[in-house]
Amino acid sequence: MKKITTFFALTIFAFAFNACDAVDELTKIDVDTTITEDLVITIAEGETTFSESASISIDDDDVQDNLDKIEDLQITKLTYEIVSVTGTADVIASGSFTAQSSTYPWFQATDGTTVNLTTAANAGTVYEIEVDQSLVDAFEADLKSGATATLSASGTVSAAPVTFTVRVTADVKVTVDAI
Repeated sequence: MKKITTFFALTIFAFAFNACDAVDELTKIDVDTTITEDLVITIAEGETTFSESASISIDDDDVQDNLDKIEDLQITKLTYEIVSVTGTADVIASGSFTAQSSTYPWFQATDGTTVNLTTAANAGTVYEIEVDQSLVDAFEADLKSGATATLSASGTVSAAPVTFTVRVTADVKVTVDAI
């Protein structure tokens, strides 16, 4: 009889742990959202360098209400594109994005690391950041620690004055434990 009682006690104990895991899974909320931020970069006449930063945040209410309960955050896609250029035409630019202490070279063109801003804007080329996982990891860490990340763009241009807009888009999946 003791063996049967022990068996039933262990079975109930095992079911109790499985039930806790099932309840934990039910309290998780997966939020898929897209973050878009425009960096407007202006280079005055006689200048050739630029540096611009933007705070990028997750504006979803479920995420904002549960920042301390974020279990996982994944950037499923991170892209940028030159959406407009005014001023001097056919300016050649090179530069990089920085998030935290990680840097990613941008303006990846087939012939090197520079691009004609006017051509890129007119073509509507979207560049995907997929080569440097450390930038994506740093961006994720910033967002996970406060749902806001600072993304900076810096570099040089061949001529000025010029103003151009770089649109950064991140597809983000956040898992929040609501309890």
